Amino acid sequence: MAIALSSSSSSFELMDLFSLAIPTNLVFVTLLAFISLPFFLFLYPASSWSRKCWINFVKWKYPNCIVVEENNIRSILDQGRNHGIYTLLVQGRSIAEGTRSHLLHLTSKKKFLRLTLTTKWGLYVWKDNEQFSVDNHLLNSPCSFRGRPLTESNIQDYVSDVTSKFLPAGRSPWQVNVINCFFRGEEYQICLVRVHHLLLRLEHLSLADFLPLKYSTENWACEESDSPFTNLYVEPSALPRLHQKLTENFSNYWNEFLCNNDPIERPEIMKKRIGIFQCIKIGVIVLVATSKELTRQYRKSEGLRFFDFFTILQREVNKRNFGVFITFYAVLRIFHPIDTIYSILAWSWYLFIMLTLKTPVLIFREFQALQSKYKHFYPDTLISMIWCYLPLIIQATIEVFSITWIAIGAPKLILEELFLKHPQANRLQTISPCGRKVVAWSEEVSLDVLKKISSVTGATDAEILLTAIVDSLKEYFRHSGVRIPDDVLTTAKFVNQKAIFLHNHETRGIVCLALPTRTPLFEDDLLEILQVIQRNVQETRAKQSAIYAITATETSRGLISSSFPSILLKLILNQLSRRYSLSLTHVDGNLQVEGVDAAVYWRPPQGNCNMSITLHRYGNGVRLGVMGDALIGPQHSIITRTFPKSLQNLSAIVGVPKTPVLENQSRSPSPHSVSPTTSPGY
Repeated sequence: MAIALSSSSSSFELMDLFSLAIPTNLVFVTLLAFISLPFFLFLYPASSWSRKCWINFVKWKYPNCIVVEENNIRSILDQGRNHGIYTLLVQGRSIAEGTRSHLLHLTSKKKFLRLTLTTKWGLYVWKDNEQFSVDNHLLNSPCSFRGRPLTESNIQDYVSDVTSKFLPAGRSPWQVNVINCFFRGEEYQICLVRVHHLLLRLEHLSLADFLPLKYSTENWACEESDSPFTNLYVEPSALPRLHQKLTENFSNYWNEFLCNNDPIERPEIMKKRIGIFQCIKIGVIVLVATSKELTRQYRKSEGLRFFDFFTILQREVNKRNFGVFITFYAVLRIFHPIDTIYSILAWSWYLFIMLTLKTPVLIFREFQALQSKYKHFYPDTLISMIWCYLPLIIQATIEVFSITWIAIGAPKLILEELFLKHPQANRLQTISPCGRKVVAWSEEVSLDVLKKISSVTGATDAEILLTAIVDSLKEYFRHSGVRIPDDVLTTAKFVNQKAIFLHNHETRGIVCLALPTRTPLFEDDLLEILQVIQRNVQETRAKQSAIYAITATETSRGLISSSFPSILLKLILNQLSRRYSLSLTHVDGNLQVEGVDAAVYWRPPQGNCNMSITLHRYGNGVRLGVMGDALIGPQHSIITRTFPKSLQNLSAIVGVPKTPVLENQSRSPSPHSVSPTTSPGY
């Protein structure tokens, strides 16, 4: 992942060099590096070596199993039967037709969908499943639930009952439930997809890949979301362009160098005695080829030993018929008098031609390039090179200073945010979780309502929705008999709609956000809560670019999980998830899937995180999805029931007139067929 810059603090200001913040941060970072650097220099190789040894031991112990060597935060946080199961619920009229044939085709291409996931000696392993059948993973719902037909009145209870059951042991960790139900006399199909996070990661699948959905790519707009949980930094533009240009030029020069000096390309080079300069050129080619082969074997995880370097080096030398005797004779030619005289004459003639003929031509071309408006017409001139590289070098230097400034302040800010701010612990569940998950989702809230509130308050849609979440959480605390904390600490992440329906390869980071349940002036004033949330969001975006970048790097490359022992990370993450007990996901993006009327997404809480909340925009509406431990239920549904009412109260406070949608929601507990209560979501 490219190193990124904060949008609010990406520009490097020279005046900061004279402020007190930089010396303070420099002293802090210097002391921290002095204390921790020896520890980390020992920790990384020790951790990598010990994990590799442990993996090799498990491979030896269970030769018929495929050991998962890749490690990530989700796997570290898996506790017993409390695995990270991502869940998607979509509703439509005929979206489940052809599901079985689609799954048969999918499982024929993805081998891990046919294997069983289990743990051996603390590592995930895949085992062969001789009794694999798609019918064990594709389930059809009964016509009734607890003696009543499946309708809008009990569909959430049925879906929550399905998600509260663990995936069967001894089978691949994925499941597709097809539910037929009636909403206001019309038949709908609901598909519930549940997949283990490791399966999605290893097979590069999205949740919608398990359904035979039809995508209309014509209406897929590439729009940027205004979510406060994304784009915390500006991607460096000059550094990648400078790197690309340097790489291209070096590649061109290197290929030309190979064509002229590699004995494989030009065998006639070795048919005569070569000089010391040609010998050095061939030696450089041999060393580069050896390093490339070593890198290739390392990336393929073929395993490297100390003597492999000499084996590969000898192989590259033999390819070119380049040995010790050739080098020895090349060195002797330096002391040969005739060869010495010949070299002096050749260099003298070259310098004479350069000074008398070529140099004036080069100066004339430099003058032409300087006078021309189109410097790229003279690519071989120094003026053209300066014109191309100098602006890039200046911009890249500014970006390097900006990144350095962020890196200097990052350790202090991270420690303050994660451990020192908001010392009061907040718990959404006071007893130990059982690991089973229950879900609920709210009615649909129209985007038009959010736009009207935004036009009055100046807040973004996400900030308005967060205000309604705070009010809903306060109602949950009251009904659960739990003391309302001053703040609910949340880890928030943005997920693009395409990552759910198209691909899951996006790199997104996580930020920490405090949701205020108590405000300085008034007790339950939604407008004041909105103002505090706006300040908190601005502060988060200004200060947490480093946290966002580090967590995004972990998502894409496993930077943290590969550098620290899993046991140490597990202890730290369990403590942090106890402090940040709410996980928030914001799903946004202008993406319509053919045949899908409604969708909701749940990202599972793990560790000591007790509840996961999703703000899922689909079409012209937003729904709130809640996933919590089964011991929290049924109080978790209070949050989803209160959410639309809280938005209605906020709109009334700011003077937004009621819309027909809100009036219908306030009158009738049975929403229409597109509402989240009637239409399940993921």
